[in-house]
Amino acid sequence: MITLGKHLKLTRSESRAFRTMTESHEPPRTVDDHDAALERAAEAWGKTDEGPASRLLQAVLLAERIGEK
Repeated sequence: MITLGKHLKLTRSESRAFRTMTESHEPPRTVDDHDAALERAAEAWGKTDEGPASRLLQAVLLAERIGEK
């Protein structure tokens, strides 16, 4: 992953992982887009399932945010 300010470039493997985590087919171009997609995915899991596995997945998705580190 390469960041320059708020701009973002993912490697192929990072892009695949991002698509798997967020079900987004368009790679993010900015840190804000990346983080927002992860937050939407976490929120969707929370609405679908409130079990412990879902909460763990939400925590993992939110931990992948770049701007929050």
